[in-house]
Amino acid sequence: MMIRDIIKKNLLLEKRIGQIAARAEIVFGFDIIKTKHTTERMRMSSRNIEYGRVRDISNNEMVEFVKNFTKEIAESIIEEEINDEEAFIIKSNKWELSMVIVPKHIQGSYWKLIITTVFPESEDKQLRVGSDQLVLEL
Repeated sequence: MMIRDIIKKNLLLEKRIGQIAARAEIVFGFDIIKTKHTTERMRMSSRNIEYGRVRDISNNEMVEFVKNFTKEIAESIIEEEINDEEAFIIKSNKWELSMVIVPKHIQGSYWKLIITTVFPESEDKQLRVGSDQLVLEL
């Protein structure tokens, strides 16, 4: 009887651990910050280059754009494709936008995402990417 009780308790414990593990999740916190250069690049109307996009890029549009990538960014951090202070790119032809982001690891799962530049993405004109640079696309 004693061995049976021990086995039963262990099986119940393993079942409970399995239930907890199935519901466990990692929550990432992201702050989105832009640089002075980004602020200057947001103003499409003041630039002398034809990109197809004529409207300026708003702060809200930038934040919403980054939010569309938070799942992919979190997964890339977990898979160590995104590392502290190594720039990566998010881009979308649908949004006609691409951004260079430098992630800054603060602690635990809290990161600052520093947007260092924005670029009006199109089929004809695309942001130049480094040979080993991570690019996340929608």
